[in-house]
Amino acid sequence: MSALKQPRKLSLEGKGTVTIHPSDYLTSGGEGELYRIGDTVVKLYTDKEKMRRDGMIAKIALLRPLKHPSVVAPAGVVALPTGEPVGFHMPYVSGEPLSRLFTNDFRQREGFTHDMTKTLVERMREAVTFAHDKGAVLVDANELNWLARVKGADAPMPYVIDVDSWAIGKFGASVIMPSIRDWHRATFDQGSDWFAWAIVTFQLWSGIHPYKGKLDGYGPGDLLARMKANKSVFTSGVRLNRAVRDFRVIPPHLAQWYEATFESGLRERPPSAFASAVALGGAKTVLYAVTTGAGTLVFEKLFDEPLRRVVGVWPSGVLRLKDDSLVELRTKRTISTNAPPRCEVVKVEGGWLIAHVENGTLAAEYIALATLLPTKLTLPIGAQGLFRSGDRLFVVTLRGITELTLRLFSKPVLAVGGTWAVATNSTAFFDGVGVSDVLGAKFLVLPFGESACALVRAPELDSVAVVNAKGFGRFVAATVLSKTGDYKLLTFTFDREHGAYTFAGRIVDSPELNMAILPKGVAASIENDGVLSLTVPTEGRVVEVRDKHITTDMLLMRIDDQVLAVTGGALSSVRMR
Repeated sequence: MSALKQPRKLSLEGKGTVTIHPSDYLTSGGEGELYRIGDTVVKLYTDKEKMRRDGMIAKIALLRPLKHPSVVAPAGVVALPTGEPVGFHMPYVSGEPLSRLFTNDFRQREGFTHDMTKTLVERMREAVTFAHDKGAVLVDANELNWLARVKGADAPMPYVIDVDSWAIGKFGASVIMPSIRDWHRATFDQGSDWFAWAIVTFQLWSGIHPYKGKLDGYGPGDLLARMKANKSVFTSGVRLNRAVRDFRVIPPHLAQWYEATFESGLRERPPSAFASAVALGGAKTVLYAVTTGAGTLVFEKLFDEPLRRVVGVWPSGVLRLKDDSLVELRTKRTISTNAPPRCEVVKVEGGWLIAHVENGTLAAEYIALATLLPTKLTLPIGAQGLFRSGDRLFVVTLRGITELTLRLFSKPVLAVGGTWAVATNSTAFFDGVGVSDVLGAKFLVLPFGESACALVRAPELDSVAVVNAKGFGRFVAATVLSKTGDYKLLTFTFDREHGAYTFAGRIVDSPELNMAILPKGVAASIENDGVLSLTVPTEGRVVEVRDKHITTDMLLMRIDDQVLAVTGGALSSVRMR
């Protein structure tokens, strides 16, 4: 079966006949394509013979009874009007790809705490235990096959997907991402599942794969060699960046279990994250490499109030504090005392526009620079979310993305600007750039200039999962997860018309993307402790500034053309002497 080109009637077991349209497309994987109809997702296998050849009707019958809040199991067979089985349907769930929760940037922006990590890890443990109790083996439960709902009632809630690939009954499985495979076993069983669970959940605590970090005798691409040799982050001599979160946040009994699993071959069910225990004797703290230098950078403290820590910075010059207030950095004035979650703040004529989406409705207010008085704004437009690039703000709708503008008449008025057709159901929006999946072909959605927006085909993204991305002007950087389980940094540098680009890619330790892209075309980034990289992508020029004060736990941001760093809730500027 090829990608859907026109509406098609299908029979859903237990639900009746429905019609799916090309606009219902969500994404595609190695075996099939996913379409959403209301609260139901339909998976159509690309290989039209798979259902009969692999006995999928019988397998779905075994998987259907797996009723658990975190298990997205098949709910019935999908067939053509002729009765030919072509796939299955399952409930629709909404959540973040688990790998996004590995990054410090996402966790800080969303307020995802260590206590929330503990709850999420425990619920993932319960889901795997449930599957094992029902005679199933997950086999390939990598970070792309877990979603996490981080907001709303009962959050955080994990969802394990791709359940049709599980091993159950007489149905085996052989496909697994190399980065979670137990290379010490020839078969897949409950023990290999717990090893995979350990790999994925350890990254939730620490932000790094347990067989990454610098170790003498191994290079950045030697992941499988490290796994086969049991040379994990617990091995003596491993050096980790300071962006890696302190292992002491892991509950002690669970930390001991991780170390025994990664270093000594333990393959047992893990203890509960909520198990009470004494402190772990000799627990390792995060190691980091200190590089001394000539002191070529000046760090100037800009905002440091112990009771009001900085958790976000907008290029418009506004800070978001932990108490949900918004502060203009230049004057230190508070412009809002109760900012909504996931709001955006952009600079407009005479002040700022603050906007967020709530229950499908766009809510906005204008804050006048002179008086700081708010004016509520309305715009009758169905909204799925917001997308920001610099000080350009877009509302995401079913039709695509529409730019918002503010006009000052006798009173401020919110209006719409240009609209770009984007398949928003299958588009992920990041910082200044979107990644759109159009029937398996990936496109970059990149606003540029004062009113333009480029939709550029990017085949380099087709076979990878984009975890994090940043884009501005003529430059896009993305961290991706390959099918082998390697994280890579991919960069795209565009010509002035955004019609062509140059591309580069390399393996990195983690999906962290600690970068600030300035309007003048310079990208500042910290990938390793002690080194700040200043890149001019359009010229292919890279300058490395080495200084002992540069650490990977400094989150780089920007206001206008100024690089900023947030460390422990305090904000500093970073500039060359």
